[in-house]
Amino acid sequence: MNTTDIANYDEEVKDWKTEFIELYMSGDVKKFRQALDLKRQHIPKKLYRYRTLSDTNISKYRFDEIVRGELYMSHPGELNDPFEASSNLAASKPSAYMTDKEDFTKLFKDKMSDEDYVSVFDSDSWYENMLTYVAEKSAPKDKVEFTKAALSRVVMEEFERLNSNVSDMARKMIRLACFTTTPDNLPMWHHYTNGHTGICLEYNTADITVIYQLNKLFPVYYVDKLPDMTNRLLQKRQSEFGFLEYLAIHKLNDWRYENEWRLIYDAGSWYFGPEDIPPDFWVHGKGIPFIRPSRVIMGMKISQEHENKIREYAELAGIPVIKATQTEYGLKID
Repeated sequence: MNTTDIANYDEEVKDWKTEFIELYMSGDVKKFRQALDLKRQHIPKKLYRYRTLSDTNISKYRFDEIVRGELYMSHPGELNDPFEASSNLAASKPSAYMTDKEDFTKLFKDKMSDEDYVSVFDSDSWYENMLTYVAEKSAPKDKVEFTKAALSRVVMEEFERLNSNVSDMARKMIRLACFTTTPDNLPMWHHYTNGHTGICLEYNTADITVIYQLNKLFPVYYVDKLPDMTNRLLQKRQSEFGFLEYLAIHKLNDWRYENEWRLIYDAGSWYFGPEDIPPDFWVHGKGIPFIRPSRVIMGMKISQEHENKIREYAELAGIPVIKATQTEYGLKID
């Protein structure tokens, strides 16, 4: 692709992703189904999963993936992005989160004169007015500004605590399996296969026949700022669908080179209610039945011992194996 082609492709991808997210988070059942249909139309024909090899994991996890067609769903804490499934506050002042004026008008209605009530609440700056009113009524004149700042700090700490709880809950509930759309991404070969010594598993998405898994397969949406879920909750803009997925599909633009898709499960994918969830679930990943890879691509620096073992597993599963090679034109994968 030339520069123009890449720009056009990026805009096309951005457009359908944006439409998908808007439909998915609308809170309307019909639009939610439209979102799933739209997403299924854009699922890549092939997805790739870069994997490390070690004497410890090859006989268990790689055997399970290649021969048994299993998939390991990681706990967010096991991934290399410390901001996985995190809600980040977009504002540092509590006034940005004070949108429900009605509760405060009820609280102060009988505690203010009519004149003060109108002066405080008949304004877009009602929260700042209310803070000033409380400070003036409760502190000496020379301490009003100090009191306002202290009250504001206490309120903001509560929002920070709420936001932290939202992120903690999401990170405990979500499990992820990460894929990409290309098998020749050099940074990913370096980072995720321990310097080209591992493998890349290719999956034909047409082989995924479990509708639940297709519905739970999402593109990652790369953004300048991570979503502020606390603000969405307080403004009641959060639908009953997709709260956890919405957090998990957003990553900072720094990761855009990965062009990631991810399978996202939560505790409800396995358990009926909180009483069914075993204690170790909150801190560990979990395996699921999936599909076998359609091909195994070995890194160009794979050890002979590991190569022999991978070829043995692939032969058991009837899966073709190739090896990436270095050429004058870059990484070659037939």
